[in-house]
Amino acid sequence: MEGQDELKHIGILFKHINKEIIALLNKDLEVYGITLMQNEVLYYIYFNEEKHDINQKEIQKFFNSTNPTITGILNRLQAKGLIKREASTEDARYKIIKLTEEGRALIGESHKEKAIQMEHRLTKNLTSDEVDQLKELLTKVAKGLKSSF
Repeated sequence: MEGQDELKHIGILFKHINKEIIALLNKDLEVYGITLMQNEVLYYIYFNEEKHDINQKEIQKFFNSTNPTITGILNRLQAKGLIKREASTEDARYKIIKLTEEGRALIGESHKEKAIQMEHRLTKNLTSDEVDQLKELLTKVAKGLKSSF
């Protein structure tokens, strides 16, 4: 019963929900042979590569991660044929990271379906009014956290 009392604390509820979401998404992504973090890096590249060239330092900064971590993720994505690294035309020391056609296809295949499935999982025990309330409350929580920094 003590575990149930802990779940009444908002911060612990968020942590518990986040842990469950990550586990479910990693399980869902197994069929594509990628992890959640690899998927997030692919999406970052997908949504930004048309705007500007993307390099490893930018990805590290966006994900607030270390060089070895991002290097490992990018190496695995490249080995799977989902990204390619090209020398920058402005500075050959920098490698521009781009999606391959296989990477682009994976994003298109996995994104919409997985997002719909997760939304259903998260809200299956809620009425449509409760879903609207939840969205409103979570938006307020996110804004409150953002303004704390």
